[in-house]
Order: sequence, then structure tokens, then C-alpha cells
Amino acid sequence: MKIFTNVIASPVRAKQSIFGRLVFALVFACIFIACGDESGSSAPAPDPADGSSSSVALSSRSSSSVKLDSNSSQKKSSSSVQPNSSEGKTVSSSSNNGQNGSSSSSRYKTCTSEKEGVEAYISQEQSWCICTDGFWIPVSSSSTEPSSSSKYYDMSRLFVSENDYSYGEFTDPRDGQVYKTISYELGYEILDSITYFAQNLNYGKMIPGGTQMTDSTKFCYDDDPWYCDNGFGGLYTWAAVMNFPAACDSFAIGSAKCPVEYDLMKSKIPYFQNKFNYVMHQGICPEGWHVMNEEEWAMVMKGSGSRDGASYLGAVLWGSNQRGFSLLPAGMLRTQRTNTPENYVMYTDFDEYAIHWIPGDYHGSLERDSTASYGNAVTVASDRMDRSAGSKKIDGLSIRCTKDY
Repeated sequence: MKIFTNVIASPVRAKQSIFGRLVFALVFACIFIACGDESGSSAPAPDPADGSSSSVALSSRSSSSVKLDSNSSQKKSSSSVQPNSSEGKTVSSSSNNGQNGSSSSSRYKTCTSEKEGVEAYISQEQSWCICTDGFWIPVSSSSTEPSSSSKYYDMSRLFVSENDYSYGEFTDPRDGQVYKTISYELGYEILDSITYFAQNLNYGKMIPGGTQMTDSTKFCYDDDPWYCDNGFGGLYTWAAVMNFPAACDSFAIGSAKCPVEYDLMKSKIPYFQNKFNYVMHQGICPEGWHVMNEEEWAMVMKGSGSRDGASYLGAVLWGSNQRGFSLLPAGMLRTQRTNTPENYVMYTDFDEYAIHWIPGDYHGSLERDSTASYGNAVTVASDRMDRSAGSKKIDGLSIRCTKDY
């Protein structure tokens, strides 16, 4: 009764209490509404437990990541779906190194133990490389192709020999080109010495690989005159080297399409006459010189106990030039005829083989093509010499010249 009396007896206080509660409710409601409006311009921090919805909503506000994959599994991290290009390359490079470990070098071009520590520009890698543990490893994985002033080999030691051979010189009267020559004492009664070019012939005007070769023309490795002018010399088809009609690149010597013959009696020494292995055929060599023949290649190897071609004859990139012959692995221009006006051509085997034309059609066991389209060649590799090799006559190979005797 007292309580009831107190409530009835204090109507003003009751109204004030109710009014206060209403005001408090209104103020709270306003604050809540204000907070709700604020969320429209400022997104709350994403809930770590709610990865998908928050990342998609955030990504949709950025024009750089509008194109998200519709697959929900791809939406968990926009950065993992579309990383920027620089990050992609960095991650790819580091992850490959981490996963492949010791096998990561297998994609690089191999090099021999003699070249360990040697630095050279490797065209396959488009980079300056160092021979490391049997592979040409780029100096820097991020390096680009060096400028023309640094992409070539140092040829200053081309004519340096551990046996201190002395060189002569011959000037080609046709173009004024000066060649180093080297003479070897043979000790034969019929021939006491023989003189060779100590570098590959470099006669003619450079034309692009795949172009029809004509008189006084040559190919240069990679269509780059530097190789022709720095000891590697020109590359020529077989018919061009022999100074025969171009048809002889496809037909046998003495045939109706290639009506030419070798002069087997040119040598003044009776022993060498009428022997094809000793034929002295001038070809495109200067007057008084001839295309180095098979037996002359055998003579230059005289004194080699191991027969390790390049280590005995090679220079600069290849060996110690023991013989002073300064042979270089000039590679070749490989040509494949097609049914179109243009043949397929590829420069190849550089830094691996020295391949030189010698007189004669090749009569080996090449069943895929007529032997009439193959010419005789000498191939020198790092560990051997093959004087009975053959190559398509339309390929571009090197040539050495020997002084007539």
C-alpha cells in the first residue's frame, strides 16, 4: 500500500523517468544508425575466419583485379590468382631453383673440362656464360644479350702455340686479304715440307644464309660478318668451294648436269699423280694453292699420339694449339630443301665441330638421299678426326687451302 501510494503520489517523477528512457533510446538509435551509414564508405576489417567473402568484396573495389575467376577456390586470394609480372618471374625463378636443386643446370649447354672457368658468349643462352662443372652457366640469370662490343670471343691468342710455331703470311691478290700460313717438315724424300693456310679461307661477299650462292660469295655464321673476319672464315657450299656449277650440288661429278672432272695429274710429283686422295684442285683457293685434300689432313695430324683432333689442332676456344694449325669450331650452315622457293636453313654446331670440304663425291651409306647430293668432308671434334665424313653439298662448310707442290 505504501508502494502504491508512493507511485501515485509522485506522478512527475514517474513521467520524468519514462521520458528519460525514451530520450536514451532515441539517442542510442541515432548512434546505431550513424554507425551503419559510416560502413558504406569504410569497410570493416575482414574477419580472419571469413576468407572468401571479404577478399572478393575488397577485390571488387579495385580496377586492377576486377577480372576474378568465378571458381570460389580462386577467390581466396586475389594476389595468388593474378600476381604482377615482376613478382611472377621472381617467384618462378626462386621456386624452380628450390625444387630442382642439383638438376637445375641440366638445361644449360655442356662444356668440356678444358674450358672450366672460361668465360664466353653462348648464343644458345643469349648470355655471357662461364664454364662451371661441365655446363655453360650464365654470369647472371637476369642478364640480357651483351652489346656487340662484348658478345664475341677474344681472338688475340688465335696464333699462339705452346710449341712456339712461327707463321708466314700470304696476301690473296684477289681482295688483298692477308692469311697466316704454317709449314711442317715432313721428312719425306719426295716432299720435305708442306705449307697450309693457318686459318680458314674468307673470300667473297657475305650473303644471308639460304640465299643462292654465286661466284665470290660466302656465308658467315649467324649472318654476322664478325665470324668471317676473325678467323672462323666463310662458309661455302660444296660446288662453290670446287668452283663448279651450282648444279653439281645436286648431281654427281661427270654427269650430264655436272660435266666436270678433277685433274689428277696436276701435281709435279709422280707419287701423288693419279691418286684421288692427293688431288690438287684449286677450286676457290688463290692461284698456286688448292683445296686441302684428305691425305693433307692426315699429314697435319702427324705426331699426334692421341689423335684427339681439337686438343691437337684447335686454338683459343678449343685446345692448346699444339700443332700451330689454329683450328676453330666454326660450325656449319645446315640447309634443308623444301617445296617452297625458300629452303630451311640453320646455323649449328658452332663451338663443337670444325667441318671442312675436301674434293670428291661422298659414297658412304647414306640411304635417305642420293650420294650424288653429298660431298666429302673432314670433321674434327674435341676428341677425334673423321676424314671419311660426308655432308649435303648445299650445306655451308669451311675450307682450308694448301700450297701447290
